[in-house]
Amino acid sequence: MVIRSWNVPHLGGQHPGADKHSPLWGSVRLTYTLCAFLTNMLQMGMRNMLGLVILRMVKARPEDVLLQHSALASNQANNLTDSQVCGSGVWHNASLELVETGDLPWTRNQELTFPGVLYYGYVIALPLAGHLTDRFGGKVLFINSMTMQALSYIALPVMAEYSYVAAVIVMVFSGIFAGCGSPPLYQLFLVWAHPTERTSMLSFAYSGLIVGSIGIYPLASYLSDFGWRVPFYVLGNVALLYGISCNWLIYNTLEQHPRLTDAERDYLKPKDFAQAPQHLSIPWRSLLTSVPVYAFMLTHVFHNCGFLVFSLIMPRFMQEAMQFNMKEIGFLSSAPFIGSMLSKLICIFSCSYIERRLFLNLGRLRRLLYAVCTSATIVLIGVIIVASCQQKALVLLIFVLVGATMDMGFSGGYWPTLLYFAPSFAGMISGLANSLGHLSGFLAPHLIAILVHTGIKSEWNAVLLTLMLFNALAIIVFGLFSSTTLQTWDPRSQKSNLTNSTQETTN
Repeated sequence: MVIRSWNVPHLGGQHPGADKHSPLWGSVRLTYTLCAFLTNMLQMGMRNMLGLVILRMVKARPEDVLLQHSALASNQANNLTDSQVCGSGVWHNASLELVETGDLPWTRNQELTFPGVLYYGYVIALPLAGHLTDRFGGKVLFINSMTMQALSYIALPVMAEYSYVAAVIVMVFSGIFAGCGSPPLYQLFLVWAHPTERTSMLSFAYSGLIVGSIGIYPLASYLSDFGWRVPFYVLGNVALLYGISCNWLIYNTLEQHPRLTDAERDYLKPKDFAQAPQHLSIPWRSLLTSVPVYAFMLTHVFHNCGFLVFSLIMPRFMQEAMQFNMKEIGFLSSAPFIGSMLSKLICIFSCSYIERRLFLNLGRLRRLLYAVCTSATIVLIGVIIVASCQQKALVLLIFVLVGATMDMGFSGGYWPTLLYFAPSFAGMISGLANSLGHLSGFLAPHLIAILVHTGIKSEWNAVLLTLMLFNALAIIVFGLFSSTTLQTWDPRSQKSNLTNSTQETTN
């Protein structure tokens, strides 16, 4: 009986479904999966906390108060209702906001764009890091990425006090260090996960992004009560100690790991093409003319825009458009990521079963799943646009559902496809896709600075409309042009053809 899988095609030899199973509990592949989970959690925590802590870093600006009162007067002159100018109510609490602001003399434009500065370095580092990972393995980049980013966060408060430019430089370097860690984390799963376990393990590992996003807002809010510098010092030191400890937990190949049992080595040992880093020549012509490659990268660009905007602006949206106070923001900004966690749990406990049991065209199933989930996201964002700031409970519920639909489409439909159509170059292509996808990390804050001048909800609605557009483009690109078929220019495909020819000759 043939068992189809959503994972990298098992070429030659015995099918993965017939391999002797090795227990997951206590295994080194579980150790790596947990390390990947913790890395994602810390990485996302360090990134997302900027959106909240920035609200307490910058001192109050008298010119903003004048602008806000001018906008209120204009709205009253135009006889607009409270729901139409939703968001302006926060201005009546100006004295409260003065207490909660910090001591950095930055402009509103600087304040809005600073959380996205990290992505300037992030997009620069990703492609090179992906290429180096495919050639030389991911351990060194994986570990140094975390430790160096931790050191940059520890240094940031001092640099921010010195000048805005100095803080920007530190954040750019922090982005470079963060970008160096993403491709190796992804590529190492080719070594430390059995083909029939990859989707579940990837889903669990990347759920760390969601756990970090959920936990960082209340944690950063609590720590910033002792000063806005405290979250940087605490998170930076924790990440530094963790990064150093990974030297004894993560290895590039099966042969290098000192604690790998013979049973697990046999279970993970590739039956087709070597999982260890290969010195492969890159088929640039085929790669640059491959429709699935472009579909994978463009889908990431369009989809990632929504995720990054929610990560970067959620606390400010809660404060300005929905009129929550700082204590509430610390807990409620996690709403989209709670939904994402629910989605991750579904993927973790269901994908392996689906991969082993279903006899369907799984490529079409992935496209259908992504289209349905992303269409639901568009509808839900529309509900947020229509809702007023008085409907706080409804908006919070919708944000939870948006997080669930966005992540279900990403984790269950889109992201694992790369491990099927081009596994030999997974590190490089994922690096390129992440690089392009995270352009919105620094472009979105500039767009927000252009569209949101006073913070009323009608201005924020314009930002949400752009998210609807990007999600619609993602459906079109992924639905029409994606693929899960192993491409002929991938060396694994050549290995498969050679194996099949040998078997036919023998017969």
